[in-house]
Amino acid sequence: MRRIHEALIRRPELLLWLIAAYYAVAVAVRILRSDGVQTDESEQLFLSQFLLLGYGAQPPFYNWLQYGLVHLIGPSIAALSILKNGMLFLCCLFYGMAARLILKDRALPYAAMLGLLALPSISVLAQRDLTHAVATLWAVSFFLYAFLLALTRPSLFAYLLTGVAVGLGAISKYNFVVVPFAAVLAILPEAELRRRLFDRRILATIAVAAVICLPHALWVLQNLQAATVGTIRSMRDDATGNFVLDRLSGLFMLVTSTLDSVLPIAAFCVIAFRRDLLTSWRAQSLWTRVIGRALLLCLILVGLIGIGLGATTISQKWLSPFVMLLPLYLCLKLDVAGGDLRGGTARLAWPVSILTFGFIAYLVIGNMVSPLLGRTAKENLPTAAAVRAALSEPGHPAPAFVIAGDSAMAAGARLSAPRARVILTSFNEGPAPDPALWEKPGLVIWKSGPGDFAMPESLKTYVDAQALPGIPLDIRQVTVPYPYSGGELSATFGYAWLNRH
Repeated sequence: MRRIHEALIRRPELLLWLIAAYYAVAVAVRILRSDGVQTDESEQLFLSQFLLLGYGAQPPFYNWLQYGLVHLIGPSIAALSILKNGMLFLCCLFYGMAARLILKDRALPYAAMLGLLALPSISVLAQRDLTHAVATLWAVSFFLYAFLLALTRPSLFAYLLTGVAVGLGAISKYNFVVVPFAAVLAILPEAELRRRLFDRRILATIAVAAVICLPHALWVLQNLQAATVGTIRSMRDDATGNFVLDRLSGLFMLVTSTLDSVLPIAAFCVIAFRRDLLTSWRAQSLWTRVIGRALLLCLILVGLIGIGLGATTISQKWLSPFVMLLPLYLCLKLDVAGGDLRGGTARLAWPVSILTFGFIAYLVIGNMVSPLLGRTAKENLPTAAAVRAALSEPGHPAPAFVIAGDSAMAAGARLSAPRARVILTSFNEGPAPDPALWEKPGLVIWKSGPGDFAMPESLKTYVDAQALPGIPLDIRQVTVPYPYSGGELSATFGYAWLNRH
């Protein structure tokens, strides 16, 4: 342990390899621990069939990336995990590159990256089940690098890169736009930075961002309700209808969620840097003012948006793109105060490693132990195994289509029947199935209960609507054990083959 600590003091760049190793382990462990899926993962597997300008309440950037990776290596848990953890690693990398532009100390950019990993949304929530929020975290880091590059080393390339970052961020998640808006406001009081806004190269930034956003923006104008209703409804989840109380509740949630995100970062930095951090609190520079101002403005803008929308629920996940500025702010304070900070950076690696690797271990243990205790979770549901069991039935060719009872079932079908067109009756945004598809054999499958052979009404209605009425349905059941349960727990699924001939 001491030798590792001393090596990190001498060569803080080794911390980048530690972060890369963490994400490599996260990918491997996710592939090995289960082929069950969480909510966001099941959505990504299903939607990876389509390349669309919009996918409902979420912008399309992450879906486009997932579509590309799935078509490159096939629908799999690996495709889900590689994309998510790859983007999280790039998030840390761009964050460190941004920090390098404005920090003098050689070790502190690596401390900033470690501080970013202390953010619960990155080390905990993202490993459990996040997708579009992961794209936003990456986009904020990318924007931060491009924006600071344009401020510190202005060039046409830096302005163009900033436009790319703004455009990709805007189609990653809508709350991203708060960050560049706050960043612009944050530099206005600084005369030497303010002139960068009035440089004619800013027109290139605006043009590139507009070109990237335009296709999705046109889709939003045509599908405004689909793009906004879900988000607004989730933000008003606990609304009572009382104008004042709902808004006070939203502000209270903003404060508590901010503290939940800030406290782990602050605690880890105090453990690592001790007195250096406490004595640096009054240290100031141009960049501490800019980054601190941007962080505060982000939270103020979120509060104003919450008040305007009557939001009662503002989660850590929603705040993470803004709170992630905090590690850089703390490192800037330390940098201004001066001193030898390599020891603190090396010490920061230990609690961050315990948190990050420890949570991966927790997920593995949870997957393996919970079924033995009679508890099940979404990730334990053996939907892919159920589809494989139905497909293994003799006398039936590979299905051309699978009509799934819910998104988890659809994900199981994508994993076990990757060549089949998977259909969800609740999803209407994608292209309609080719009419010729109904001439080929297909499968309908859903989660059911033991002895319950009735097909859900929504599935039956959909089958009848596809010019398939009157086909005799031989409804069968398959019972599949939950993984790691020792055969003590099982799930029952109903299914029926559809074949006109």
